[in-house]
Amino acid sequence: MAKQLIAHGALAIFSLGVIAPTQAQQAPATDGAARAAARQGAGASTSEQIDKVEITATRAVNAVDVQQVPAAITVLQPEGLAKFSLGKLSDIASLVPAMSVQEQGAGVNNITMRGLVVRGIVPSEIQDSSLVAVYVDEMPVTLKSGNPDLKVLDLERIEVLQGPQGTLFGAGAMAGAVRQITQKPDTTDLFGSVEAVGSRTSGFGGNNGNLRGMVNIPLKAEVAGLRLTGYTGKESGYIRNDFSGATTNAVSTNQGRAALRLRASSDLVIDASATASNIKGGINDAYSKLAPFTTFALLPQQSNDSLQLYNLSVNYDLGGAQLVSSSSYLHRDTAYAQSAQYPATAFIFSGKNPLMASAYTIGNAVTDFAQELRLNSKAAGPFKWTAGAFFETGERKLRQEQPTAGFDARFGETRNFPGYNSQTNDGATTPNNYFSGRQDTKSHQVALFAEGTYTVFDKLDLTAGLRLFKGTQDFDLHFSGLFGNLVGATPALPTGSPEVSSSSATAQGANPRFAAAYHVDQDHLLYANAGKGFRYGGNNQPVPFNFCGVNAPSTFAPDSLWSYEIGSKNTLFERRMTLNVNAYLTNWNDVQVFNRLPCTYYFTQNAGKIRSEGVEVEGAFKLTRRASIGFNAAYNHAYARDAVVTGIAAQNIPAGSRTPYAPRIAASATVSYRIPVAGTDEVGVAASYAYKGSAYTNFAAAQGSYSEIPSSNTLNATLSYTTRGYEVGLFGTNLTNGNKVSDVTTNSIAIQPGDTLFMARPRTVGVRLKARF
Repeated sequence: MAKQLIAHGALAIFSLGVIAPTQAQQAPATDGAARAAARQGAGASTSEQIDKVEITATRAVNAVDVQQVPAAITVLQPEGLAKFSLGKLSDIASLVPAMSVQEQGAGVNNITMRGLVVRGIVPSEIQDSSLVAVYVDEMPVTLKSGNPDLKVLDLERIEVLQGPQGTLFGAGAMAGAVRQITQKPDTTDLFGSVEAVGSRTSGFGGNNGNLRGMVNIPLKAEVAGLRLTGYTGKESGYIRNDFSGATTNAVSTNQGRAALRLRASSDLVIDASATASNIKGGINDAYSKLAPFTTFALLPQQSNDSLQLYNLSVNYDLGGAQLVSSSSYLHRDTAYAQSAQYPATAFIFSGKNPLMASAYTIGNAVTDFAQELRLNSKAAGPFKWTAGAFFETGERKLRQEQPTAGFDARFGETRNFPGYNSQTNDGATTPNNYFSGRQDTKSHQVALFAEGTYTVFDKLDLTAGLRLFKGTQDFDLHFSGLFGNLVGATPALPTGSPEVSSSSATAQGANPRFAAAYHVDQDHLLYANAGKGFRYGGNNQPVPFNFCGVNAPSTFAPDSLWSYEIGSKNTLFERRMTLNVNAYLTNWNDVQVFNRLPCTYYFTQNAGKIRSEGVEVEGAFKLTRRASIGFNAAYNHAYARDAVVTGIAAQNIPAGSRTPYAPRIAASATVSYRIPVAGTDEVGVAASYAYKGSAYTNFAAAQGSYSEIPSSNTLNATLSYTTRGYEVGLFGTNLTNGNKVSDVTTNSIAIQPGDTLFMARPRTVGVRLKARF
C-alpha cells in the first residue's frame, strides 16, 4: 500500500542530552509569568531525580509513564536534537539501536527495525509496503523508500516503537513505528521563538543556514489558540561531480504549519492542523572507484518533494468514555531524476563510447484519506479498554521515463533503422526516450479493533487485543518505449509490443496481541508480550517471458509474523537511575521476497521464512542535578530460517543467511552537564556518540548485488549559553567523519566506476542562536 498504519510498543531511553526525558509533570501555572517561566525551563530540570516520561502510544485517555508500559519504547526529546541542529529520520535512527535508515537523498530513505527487511530502496517499486510506519500525531505519512523529513512540526517528543503493533495501529507496523507528537496551541498566552543556524560542512561542502520561527496566539482566552510555525533553510552539497566540477546535492527546504485548538466546551476539544512542505535536493551518490565523495553525472541529479498534510481531531468526553475522531488527508508529489549514462550505454549500445546523456526519472503523485474513530474507557476500576474503527483509501500514480539525448539517431544507425523515433515506433511519451512507464494503484482498507487490560490484585495487568481487517488494491500498468515493449521480444529481437496489465489483490484477517505486566513495586516492572504483525500483499508488474525467461506470478500474498518479548523496567537509587532490558524472538512467515532479474525487470513472491532474535538494554543515570549520562545497546541476529528456493538459481537464499541492511550490533551514549553562571544564566555542554555495525545489501554473495555497508561512528557535541530567554550555541556533527556510507548499490555494469555509494554529510560545525518571547 502507498500508506500504512503504525504501532505502539518498545524500549525507553532517558538522559538530559540528545536522548532525553520530557519535562516532569507540574501543577498548572497560576498566571502568565509562571507559565512563561515553565516554558523557558522546559527540559532543564534541576531535580536530582530522572524526570518522568509520559507517552500516548497506548492510546489511552491520559498519557502514561513509559516505565509502566509493558513494551519497548524509545522516547527522544526534540529540544536535545535541536541543540546539534539535528532532527531528520536518519538522525533519530542513529540514537535508536534497533532502528536503521538507508538514505539516498532528501526524503529518499528506508527505515528498518530489528532486522526485519529483505530489500533496499527501489524508487520505481510501488508494491513494497513499509514495515515501519511513520506518524505525525494521529496521521499516517508513511511512503516506502520516501518518508518525509518535516522540520516544521514543532515537536513535543518522538516515540519510537519497536515490534509489531498490529492491534491498535494496523498493517503497516509489522516491525515498529516512529510517532512524532506535536506541541498543541495554548489558549492562554502569547509567546513564540525565533532560531537561526549557520554552519559549514567540510570537504566539498560549503555554508549552510536555516531560520525557524514559532508564534502561539490566544484567539480567545481559555477557548481558542493558534500556533504558527515556519522553516526555511539551505544545506550545501558535498558530492563533487567529476564531469562538471560542481557539487550536486544541495538541499533547499521551505515548510509551514498552522495548528488551531478550540475548546468548544468543557467536554469538547477540537484540533485542526495544516502542514505544507517543499524540499528540493539532489542525490548523495558517489562512485567507489573515484575519489571520495565524487560522482560522475552528465545530467543534473535532482529531487523535489511537495507535501500537504491536513488533520482534524475531535476529543469528546462522554462521561464514562472518551470519543476520539481523527480525519487526515495527505497529498504528496515527488520527482526524482538520476543521471543514468552507464546503464543506457551498456544495455543498448554494448558499453561503447560515447556515453549517452540519459536521465532516470521517477514521478509519484500520492493522495490518501484516513479516518479513525476510537472510544477509550474513563471509569475507575480494574478494567480499562479501547475500541475503534479505521478506514483508509488512497491512490498512487507513478510515472517513469528514460529521456536520452541523441538516442533515436544512434539507435537507428546501429540497428539499421533509418528514421527511428522512440515515440512513433515504440510508443514512448516523447522522442529520444527508451522507456515510458505508468503504474497506478487504488487501495482501500477497513478495520475494527479493541484492546482491554484487567488489573488483578493491583499488581498484575493482563492485556488482550484484536484487530479485524480487510484491504483491497487495484493495479493498472502500461509500459512502452523500446525497453517497455518486451511482450513477445527476445534478447536477439528486442522489439515487441507494450506491456499492459490490470489486476487486483484482496486480503483479510485478524491480528491478536497479548501482554502481562507484573508490578513488583512502583519502581520495578516485569513483562511479557506476544503479538502478530501483518502486511498486505500486492500486484506484480508483468515480466516478459520471451525476453527474461521467467514466468512471474501476477500477484503476491500477504506476509505475517509473530513476535515474543520479555523485559524488565527498573527505576533505581531513589529515581536517579533507570535500567531497562528486553529480549525478543520474531518469526516472519511467507516473506515477500524481491527478485531482481538480469533483464532489469523484477517481481515479488512469497518464498521465505525469517527469524529475528535479539537483546536490547538501555539506562540513564542522573549523576547530579545538572549532570546526566544515558546509554543503550542492541544485538540483533536476523536470518533465513530455511533455504528459500525462488525458481531462479541466482536468487535462492541459503539457510542461515543474514538479512540485508540489518546491523548486528548498535549502541549509543549521551552525556550532558549544565554549569550555573550568574542568576539564571547557565552554560550547557552535551555530546552524543552512536555506533552502527556493518550490514550487507543482500542475503548472500552468491545472489549477486552483495556489498558491504560499512560500520559507522557518529560523534556530535555542543556548547551553549542561556540567558534571559536567549540561547547561543556552538555545535559540531559527525566530528570524526566516522559516518560516511549510508547505503550501497552494487555495480553490475563494466563501464561504471565501481559501486554506487550514498554518502552521509561530513563534519559540520556551526553556531545556533535562539530567542524566546
